[in-house]
Amino acid sequence: MALGNLFALASLVCLTALGALSQTTPVLRSLDKQEALRGDKVTVTGQHLSKAQVAGLYLTKGNEDIELTVEEQTDTTIRFAVGKDLPFGRYGLLVLTAGESPMYIEQPVKLNVVEKLSPKPEAEAAPEAAPPGR
Repeated sequence: MALGNLFALASLVCLTALGALSQTTPVLRSLDKQEALRGDKVTVTGQHLSKAQVAGLYLTKGNEDIELTVEEQTDTTIRFAVGKDLPFGRYGLLVLTAGESPMYIEQPVKLNVVEKLSPKPEAEAAPEAAPPGR
């Protein structure tokens, strides 16, 4: 087989493998809240989150990874409980993939575990009606 054909075949095999991996790689997209109190329930939304694809969910901060208690899990959501003794701070989320070659994958979502929730911004007051003009 010519070197060019061999290279093309190897490239095709690599692209096919990467395409198959990316189609099933768990991805977390958003949280239903950015801040949580200890004991709160939080739902994360994304893709490929079923038990067949995600074996574990963790909060991560530096070298510290804390396994979360998963309460519900579907292909697009995972609901978890924030530990009652979890230290306050800003955490990233980390998934442990399921399957023959499990991997830890840090996700692009963050959760602030706080002692007290930040106040919600109040809706701006409606402008007062202008007095009838002359």
